[in-house]
Amino acid sequence: MIFIIFVKKFSYMRNAFHKFIDYIFKNSLLISGWVLIALTVVDISDINDIKIDIWGLKDFPIGKILYIIFLLIAFLAALFSVENTKSVTNLEKDNSEKAGKIIDLENNLSQVMRKTHELFNSYLTLLIKNLDFKHTERISVYKVFDNNFVLIARSSTNPNLIGPGRSNFPLTEGFIGKAWAEEEFFIDNLPDPVARSGYYNRVNGICAIPRPVVDGMKMLSRTYYINRIDGFDGQPKAIIVIESTIANAFQKDDVVKGLDEVKQPLVMFVEKNNGVPPTNQIGI
Repeated sequence: MIFIIFVKKFSYMRNAFHKFIDYIFKNSLLISGWVLIALTVVDISDINDIKIDIWGLKDFPIGKILYIIFLLIAFLAALFSVENTKSVTNLEKDNSEKAGKIIDLENNLSQVMRKTHELFNSYLTLLIKNLDFKHTERISVYKVFDNNFVLIARSSTNPNLIGPGRSNFPLTEGFIGKAWAEEEFFIDNLPDPVARSGYYNRVNGICAIPRPVVDGMKMLSRTYYINRIDGFDGQPKAIIVIESTIANAFQKDDVVKGLDEVKQPLVMFVEKNNGVPPTNQIGI
C-alpha cells in the first residue's frame, strides 16, 4: 500500500516537473527578459550586498546568493531560448521541405494525368482513323461523377466539334441515358435537324428529353452508336458516344469491330481516371 502511494506521488511529481520544464522551454524568452530586469534591479539597488544572520551564521551573504540564482536562471533561460529557436527553425525548415515535396508530387501527378489523357486521346484518334471518319464525325467518352455524365475525352478531325457544351448530363436523359441502361444504342436515320420540330419529336419519341436541351445542342447528329464501358469489376463506369451529322454515316458492325481493338485501353483509362476533375466540355 505504501509502495503504491509512493509510486503515485512520484508519478505526480514527475508530471509536474515535465510541465514545469515545458513551460520554461516555451516561455524562455519572456523568462530571460524578466530575469535580466531583476539582475539590473539587483545591481542598481545593491541588493547583492545584503547580509543577514540566519541559522547561527552571521553576515550570511543572502544578496549574493540571490544574485547567483538569478544569473543561473538567466543562463538556463538563455539556453532554453536558443534551443527553442533552433526547434522553431528546424520545424519551419521541415515544413518548407514537406511543402516543396507536396508541390513536386502535385506537379508530377498533373504531368502524369496530362500524358495519360493525351495517350487516351491518341487511341480515340486512332479509332477515328481506322473507321475512316471525316469532319462530320466525333467520338466522346463520358464518365460518371456524382451521378452525372462528365466528358473526360473527345476527338474529331473537325476542331469545331471538340468545343465545350453542357456542364453535366443526367444518367437517365437522352440517348446516352438509354445506352447506359441498355448497354448500347444505335440509330442512323434521324431527320435533318434543319426542321427542329421534326428532329426533336423523333428524338423525344425514342427517349424523353427536354426540348431546351435539344435546342441547345451544338452538334445535332443523325447517326449514333453509343456503348457502355464496364470496368474490370464488371460495374458500369462510362459511355462512349460515336456520332455523325450525316444519316447512315457508318455501319454498326464496323464501329463495334473498330471499338473492340481499343476497348482494353478504353477500360484502363476509365479506371485510372478517378483523380481527374470533371471538365466543362459536355456535348451530346
